Amino acid sequence: MSALVTEWFAFFFRQSPATSWRRVRDRDMPWVVQLTIYGVCGALATVIAVAQVVALSKTLIPAYEGMLVDGAPITDALRARNLLINNTIAFFTTNVAVYFMNVLLVFQRGRHHPWLEFFFFTLINGISFILSQVAGPWLVHQFGVATNVAILTNAVFSALINFVARKFFVFKG
Repeated sequence: MSALVTEWFAFFFRQSPATSWRRVRDRDMPWVVQLTIYGVCGALATVIAVAQVVALSKTLIPAYEGMLVDGAPITDALRARNLLINNTIAFFTTNVAVYFMNVLLVFQRGRHHPWLEFFFFTLINGISFILSQVAGPWLVHQFGVATNVAILTNAVFSALINFVARKFFVFKG
């Protein structure tokens, strides 16, 4: 474990920032650095997705408690349905953004034709999305875990599954 930490620090702090950036762009980096860059892209994608869901939920497709729909307070059933719709819309737009971030900064293209690569990327991301939409409520219902713990658990497992699938199946590495 200490070798991984040493390798990570060496990559970022024992060479110039310009050299580090060139190596990231050339995909000449240790896997622990690749995972870190992937995490930064994932965090940015999460910000993009959450911003979209919040914006949609507060404006076009109401999904917040206390909002009025046709003059009446929004019901929990409608709120849940609208939140799923907003999450789905955000999934598709965020998928495109995260694909380009992964292509530009994390993975090497070329294992598949570009359209097939995007299809596989979206398929894996979609499976992960569906699992997260089911797993969170299941963890809460089955084990009584706190909502934030369920969300964090989904995010961590989704990120790891996506990283491995993208590294070894979608992209060249």
